[in-house]
Amino acid sequence: MLALLFLLSTITYLDRVAISTTAPAMMKELGLNASQMGWVFSIFVFGYALFEIPGGWMADRWGPRAVLTRIVLWWSFFTAATGWVWSFGSLLVVRLLFGVGEAGAFPSCASAVSRWFPEGERARAQGTLLTGTRIGGAIAPGLVVMLMARFAWRPVFVIFAAVGVVWAVAWYGWFRDSPSGQPAEKRHRAPVDWVRLANSRNLWAICIMYSCYSFGLYFYLTWLPTYLLNARGVTVATLGLWAGLPLMCGAVSNVAGGWISDKLARRVGLRWGRRLPAGAGLLLSSMLLLVSLALENATVALVAMIASFACADLILGPAWATCLDIGKEQVGTVTGCMNSFGQVGGFLSPIIFGWAVSHLGSWTIPLVLTAALYFLSACMWLIIDPERPVVHYVKA
Repeated sequence: MLALLFLLSTITYLDRVAISTTAPAMMKELGLNASQMGWVFSIFVFGYALFEIPGGWMADRWGPRAVLTRIVLWWSFFTAATGWVWSFGSLLVVRLLFGVGEAGAFPSCASAVSRWFPEGERARAQGTLLTGTRIGGAIAPGLVVMLMARFAWRPVFVIFAAVGVVWAVAWYGWFRDSPSGQPAEKRHRAPVDWVRLANSRNLWAICIMYSCYSFGLYFYLTWLPTYLLNARGVTVATLGLWAGLPLMCGAVSNVAGGWISDKLARRVGLRWGRRLPAGAGLLLSSMLLLVSLALENATVALVAMIASFACADLILGPAWATCLDIGKEQVGTVTGCMNSFGQVGGFLSPIIFGWAVSHLGSWTIPLVLTAALYFLSACMWLIIDPERPVVHYVKA
C-alpha cells in the first residue's frame, strides 16, 4: 500500500513540475510574459486549495479507494489538456481545473495511512510517501528536457497523463479501505463538529505554519528553472540537474524527518517529537536561504539554496503526522484543512515572484520574504500541540 502511495506522490509532482520546465517554451509560443506565467502557476493552487477540504472529507466519508481513483483520473485528463491549450485564457482554465481535480489527493493518502498504520509508524509512513513528491519533482526537469528535445513541449503532458491512468487502474483493482478488506467502520462516517474545528488555535497554527512553508516550496516548483537560467547563469544542458537537486535532497529529508520525529516521540513524547525536527529545520532553512543570497559565487550560492530546501523539507513527516495525531478518525478533513489553507502561500508565491521580476527586476526581494516566512513557520511550532485533538465528533 505504501509503495502505491509513494508512486502516486511521484506522479503528482511529475505532473505539477513539468510546467515549470516547459514554461520558457510555452511563454514563447503563447506570447506570455512573466507576470502572466505567474498567474498560470498560481491558478492551479487556487483550484487545489478551494477543493482540498471537500476532497479530504470525501476520503473520510467514502474511503480513499474510490476517492483517489476519481482524483487521479480527473487530474490526468487535465494534465493531457495542458498540451492542448491555445491561449493564455485556455491555459488558465485548464490549470484551474487541474488543481480542482488534484485536490484531496494527499488528505486521501493520509486517510489510508491512518487506517493501515499504527500511531508509532505514521510519521515515517507519511515521510516515505511524501518522498515521492520530491523524487517526482527531481526527475521531472530532466525528463521534460529529454522529451521536449524529441517531441516539443505539448506531447510531454499527454505522456505524463498516461502514467496517472495506469496508476488509477492498479489502485482501484488492489487497494481496500481497511487492511482486513472489510468496509470502513461506521465511525469514519461520523460528521465533524465544524464550529469547534474552526475555533481551534492548534489547527490555525498548523495552517499558518504550512502556508509559510508552501510559499517557499512553490518557488522551487515553479520559478526555479527560470531563476537558474536568468539569475545564476545555469546552462540549458545542466538545467535538469540543478533544478532537480533541491527536490532530490528533499526526498532524503522527508524520510529523515519522519524517522527522527517517530524516534523522538517515543523518547520525549509527541509534542516535542514533532516540534523539534520541524522547527529546527525551518529555522536552518531561513538562515541558509539568506546566506545563499549573500554569496557571489554562483555554485556555492546554489549549494546553500539546495541545503535550505532540504532543511525545510524536514517538516513534512512531522507536519502530516501531527494531523493524524490530532485528527483521529477524521484525518482526511484535518489534513485537508492544513493543505488547503497552506496553499495560500503557494498561491501567492508565483504571483509575487513574477511581479517582482517583471516590475522590480529583482529576485532578491521575494527570496528575502521567503526566508522571513520560513522563520515565522518555525515559530508556529511553539504553538502546535500534537497531543491536543482538534475534532469533536457528533454521533451519526
